[in-house]
Amino acid sequence: MSLDWFFYSLYGLPPPARKRSRPMQVLAVGISRSGTESLREALHILGLNHTYHGFDTILPPSSLEATYRLLQKKYSTPATAGATPKLTAEDFDTVLGDCVGVSDLIAAEFAPELVAAYPDAKVILNVRRDRDGWYHSMQQTMGYFDANPIDLDWCKSWFSAELFWIRQTMCRTMMPRFFRGSFASNGKWVYEQHVAMVRGLGLPEDRLLEWSVEDGWEPLCRFLGKDVPQMEFPSGNPPKAWAERIARTMAVHHERAVRKIVVFVAGFVVMLATVAYLVWG
Repeated sequence: MSLDWFFYSLYGLPPPARKRSRPMQVLAVGISRSGTESLREALHILGLNHTYHGFDTILPPSSLEATYRLLQKKYSTPATAGATPKLTAEDFDTVLGDCVGVSDLIAAEFAPELVAAYPDAKVILNVRRDRDGWYHSMQQTMGYFDANPIDLDWCKSWFSAELFWIRQTMCRTMMPRFFRGSFASNGKWVYEQHVAMVRGLGLPEDRLLEWSVEDGWEPLCRFLGKDVPQMEFPSGNPPKAWAERIARTMAVHHERAVRKIVVFVAGFVVMLATVAYLVWG
């Protein structure tokens, strides 16, 4: 019996009720902090709504458990020559549901699998030309998920299914898997390797666009066959706003975990007092 069975039994959340009724149209497979939020907003303006993003992964938290199952299927299923793909559109739709686009780290993590699963979808390799700026931005944001220290938050995660799956999926699985153990140590070369991997998929020009936020509307709209909007390109998600949004999202889970810890400790103290009374009178 695997440890995952224990996790699913103890911390299982109702699966997200998601079913696809529209085709997947865009796979934005660039790594987080490569204009993913700006691109997502731009795609929404162009009518590609809803495009899945990192914040969708933790809202609702049940998406995290479903994402963890995808990660386990990718990394735990033995590769067999001539076998069917490890992950199919049906697998991804348990997380992506009716979204017509997907972006951010989940798209980067599963880039080759998504490209194969949705053969009619356009692929955008969103890049950030300033690698040092990208690395610094990642440290200020996704660096939150790059470690799993044994601290108060670690303790809280064992008393909250939502906090548990955030830790299990992001801190213990996705970030270390994608960044080969540590973003801090390997972030820059993994970035370069990822870009090279997507370029090496051999996609035709009419299916793959390499794009940066500095390129703006013109190449993006031409690639997608859309008219250029008469408005500024979206400005994105600066680190401070990212941190504030994460804090708001996590606050309710932390409060619930603290209440459970208080109840647990109080119950444990009562039990010890009862045992002491029975033994020593």
